[in-house]
Amino acid sequence: MLTRFSRTAIKNGRYFSTSAKTTTPLTDAEEVEILKAVQAPEFKEASKKSREQYKEIISKLTSEEGKSITQSTGVKPTINISSPSGKIAHALFDAASSMRSIGIVSKELAQVKTIIEKTPGFKAALEGEIDNSEKSTMVELLQNTVSLSPVSGFFLYFMTYEQNFKLINPTLNDFKRLVASLDSEMSIRLTVAHQYTETERNDLEKNVKSFFPPETTFKFSYIVDPAIEKGFIIESPFINHDASYATAVKKVQSEEQTVFTEFLNDIKNGIKTQTAVWETKDFKEKYLTFDEKAYDAKI
Repeated sequence: MLTRFSRTAIKNGRYFSTSAKTTTPLTDAEEVEILKAVQAPEFKEASKKSREQYKEIISKLTSEEGKSITQSTGVKPTINISSPSGKIAHALFDAASSMRSIGIVSKELAQVKTIIEKTPGFKAALEGEIDNSEKSTMVELLQNTVSLSPVSGFFLYFMTYEQNFKLINPTLNDFKRLVASLDSEMSIRLTVAHQYTETERNDLEKNVKSFFPPETTFKFSYIVDPAIEKGFIIESPFINHDASYATAVKKVQSEEQTVFTEFLNDIKNGIKTQTAVWETKDFKEKYLTFDEKAYDAKI
């Protein structure tokens, strides 16, 4: 059975010094139900297919053909690590580079590495001889503790399905080396809604710098575009991020249009089937309630 002190530490975030999102610990009964579902033939077949798909993706990324991914973005490490963990780190770097999210992924995986190394017994158990199913549970609990972007989440998911538990920490170390090998000068274009004061510039640049290695030299250029209304847009080979008010509004409006379309479809289906769907609890909760705080948070 999984080492209890490790499981408890991960589930409750007891030893974490990093900021973790709030989670509700599973009860023993809930864990049993999850295990039953995981052991079902349908789940195993789906897992097998997913594993084959991920293996194919990683195989392409680690092959010679996969090297064109970083070349297309202009961001590639200046060193090559040929060890098993190094090859995975290169594939991870390529994936992050293709999505222009190296800075974000680097920051997230640094947090994952801290959790693995600072949680008592976690690293030893992960690289020890306990059953792989229990190691999978440990990694899943870790993923539920931190917020990860798709690339970072994919990395842990792949390592779990490939049962490469002993290579997780070495890969994180190699990925850190690859990021550190990048050109120390980074050109970044910042689009803002109005002419920033010196204080506003310092605050924004400090935020941007947190996604880069400490030794990076920055070259910032500013563009004023009133159309974004508020917020900012970051553009660089290392990280792209749109935090503008205009984009947020468009996203909310798009979501509202989607909900309205679903609303009409549900009404039409209710009429066709002669079912008063508008009187059901699900319909009322979905369309006839309004969470003002959640709406404002999106904007």
